[in-house]
Order: sequence, then C-alpha cells, then structure tokens
Amino acid sequence: MKNRSVTENVFFNMLYQVLVTVLPIITTPYVARTLGLTSNGIHSFTESIVTYFIIFGAIGTSLYGIRKVAYVRDNEAELARTTKEIIYLRLVLMVATLAIYIPTLCITGPYVTIYRIQIINLVANGIDIAWFYQGVEDFKKVTLRNLIVKFLFVLCLFLFIKKPEDLPIYVFLIVASSFFGNLIMLYYLPKYVNLKSGKNQNIFAHLKPSLVLFVPQAMNYIYALIDRTMLGWLTNTDNVGLYDQAQRIVRMITALLHSVGYVMMARVANLTSNNDSEGIKQYARKSVNFNLFIAIPAVFGIIAVANDFVPFFLGHEYLEVAPILKVLAVLVFTSSMNSLMGVQFLVPMGREKIYTIATTSGAVISVIGNITLIPLLGIYGSCIAYITAELAVFVVSYWNLRDIFKPIQILKDNFSVILGSVLMYIVVSLLALVDTNIVLKLLLELGSGVIIYAATVLIFKNETCYLLLEKVLGFAKTFSRKGR
Repeated sequence: MKNRSVTENVFFNMLYQVLVTVLPIITTPYVARTLGLTSNGIHSFTESIVTYFIIFGAIGTSLYGIRKVAYVRDNEAELARTTKEIIYLRLVLMVATLAIYIPTLCITGPYVTIYRIQIINLVANGIDIAWFYQGVEDFKKVTLRNLIVKFLFVLCLFLFIKKPEDLPIYVFLIVASSFFGNLIMLYYLPKYVNLKSGKNQNIFAHLKPSLVLFVPQAMNYIYALIDRTMLGWLTNTDNVGLYDQAQRIVRMITALLHSVGYVMMARVANLTSNNDSEGIKQYARKSVNFNLFIAIPAVFGIIAVANDFVPFFLGHEYLEVAPILKVLAVLVFTSSMNSLMGVQFLVPMGREKIYTIATTSGAVISVIGNITLIPLLGIYGSCIAYITAELAVFVVSYWNLRDIFKPIQILKDNFSVILGSVLMYIVVSLLALVDTNIVLKLLLELGSGVIIYAATVLIFKNETCYLLLEKVLGFAKTFSRKGR
C-alpha cells in the first residue's frame, strides 16, 4: 500500500479537525441561546450516559484496529482479512450492546425519547471504520467527503432548531450526521482492500488484544465523563450544562491536538515494528513541540479573555461559565500531552500496561474526587477532580517515557513559546480592563494576543513555527500550481 507522508496526513486530518473546531464556534452560540441552559444540560447529561455504552460496545477495537492495520498494511491479503474480522467483531459487539441498552434506558424514564434517538449513535459506532483509515495513514478522501456531512448538519441545525422543545431534533441531527459520515467511510472501503478475498479465520481472535487496550481507553473516558454524570446525579442538569459549555470550549482546541495523535500513532507503530528507536525519538520531539506550540498560548489566552468571551459567545445566561472556563483551561495542556504520550507512544510501542495504569489512576482519582468534592464545592469540585485526574495520568505516563522525552530539551525548544504566551497574557489582561464595546474589545484582545505571540516565536526563531510556515507555504505553492 502506498506510503503517505506524515505532513500530508497531519494536514488533511487537521483540515477536518479545524472544521470540527470551527463549526462549534458557529453552532454553539446558536444552540446555547436557542435550546437554553436546561435543554443543553439534559443533552450533556444523557450524552454522558450513552457514551458509556459506546465505550463498552467497542472494547478497545478502535485503538487496536489502528495498530493492527498499521502492522499488516503492507500485506494486502492479511490487511483484507484483518479488516473484515475487526468489522465483524464490532458488529457483534454492537448487537450485544443494544441488547443491554434498549431494555435499560429505552422503556421508561424522564429522558426516554432522547435515549431512543441515541440508538442511532450506537449503530453508528458499530459501523465506524475510522480506525482502518488511520491505520493505513490515509485521511484525504475521508476528510473531503466528511466535510459535506458536517456542512449538511449545520444547515439542518439552523433550519430545524428554533426553541428548547426542539432538543430531540437536535440530538437526532447529531447522531444522524455521525451515522451517515461512517456510512461514507464504509462505502469507500472496497477501494482500499478486497473484502471478497480470503476467508475469515476467527473474529474473536481480536477480542483479547482489544480488551488489553479497552481498559485504559475505558478508564480514560470514565474520568472524562464521570464529572458530568455525577453532577447530574448529585446536583442538577443545569449545572451539567454550565460545566459542559466550559468543556466544549476547551475541547475545540484539544481536538486539533488529538488529531495529530492518531496520525502519529500509526507511524510510531510502524517504526516500532521496524525497531527504529531513533525515528521514534525524532517524532517524539516534533510532537511535543507542536503540542506545546498550540497548548501553552491557548491556556494563557483562554484565562485572559474568558470574562469577555463567554457572554459574547454563549450569552448572559451562561455568565457562570467564565470562572469555570478559567479553571479548566489547564486541561488544554494536560489533555493534549496525555493524548500524545498515551495514544502516540505508549500504545503503538506496546506499553499498554503502563497506559492502563496511568488511565486507571486517573479514573480512580476522578471518581473519588467527584464523590468527595461535588457535595462540598459543586461544579468546582468536578473541575478540581478532573484536573487532578489528568495530572495523575500525566505523571505516570511521563515517568515511563522519560527515556524519550527530555525535559531540558523540551524547555530549550519551547522557551520562546512560554515567553510569548506570558507576554500575550499580560497585554491581553490589560486590554480586558478597557471599558468599551465587547466586540471591539475581543477583537483587540485576540488580535494583539496573536501578534505578540507570533512576533515572539518568530524573533526567537522557534523551530516549530518555521517548520509550520515552511509546510503551509509549500502546500500553498502546490495548490496554486494545480490551479493554473
């Protein structure tokens, strides 16, 4: 199978992730105001419950599929057989999950209509084959075709969502777009592998290695979801709505960084199979520098503009989101670094046990923290529990990758990133004190922040900055030539 450059894959995967990031910037303010705090809280709470079923319905086959496909992608017959077996395994797991989900949540209850609509989401998860494309490192065709699905979702959103009572329609649009997006990927699969060739050996042969990856993945999701679930149980869904809106803003940024993780995972798995330790160290340095290049200024920027950004972006009903967002801003750093160390390195390098220990530690701390702190501090108890859990995962992961990640080298590479972020924070914080039109003030804050940060990394000749400029200019030249 044709090898594709990491740069090309990162570009197309990030193109899709940029869209996934930009669209919420357009849709979130509309949904926040149109549905209101209560309906948004109900959606967030029910979504957290459904996600548990999705996790257990996949039992690690996504991460396992990426790695397994990366291992066998140069052998067409083995690639076809492996792909079919994992697809059939996921379908069996989907049926088993639905057999538990439907009688548990879809018979009666206050949110039974929402849970019934979410059945589509479980089916979409069962037919999801994004792991295959990530394993063969091909994102171009899938990205371009999924852009259409996202645009259709936004169009339908503005056409059909007009009031809080439209929550069921909103949920349907979300799960339907996921379902059709996965159908598109499934439709084009025969162009990559011959699904009619060879015989299936044993689909359950993939179950055990998937389970090994399932534990850390499940723990990862649990400590990311348990806060919303427990906030809904111990307080109310309005609090879930406030907390979730803060997390959504954080996730807009981390989505970009996580996208690089799945691209690099397949490449590191391939390097591991070839015992290329120097290649792994090279990619590790580039990945860390890229993550920090975005994550550090994002943390400082979020804290600096939160008070003005939240009422402008979400509306005055969500003013309480601003202080929550300032606390959760650090998750941009911890979440991106944990994804980097876990998904990009520990898993493809075969260190699943370490990844399991790290994420299990986070899950345990999150559960204990939420149970203890929510009754005392409410939403902020969830914030503290989540951040503490993320830090625990970070410490365990880093300690076991300290032979690859060198702190002195990282600090040296990113001195200008830290300096630029601090300078940006100081200037933007001063501008936030100016009493003027909120739109104008935000433009001044964001514009000055970008200029100060960009100027700093350029003056200090930051390696990541110049590498990105080189790649962007290269792509621009390529596309301009094709357009002639």
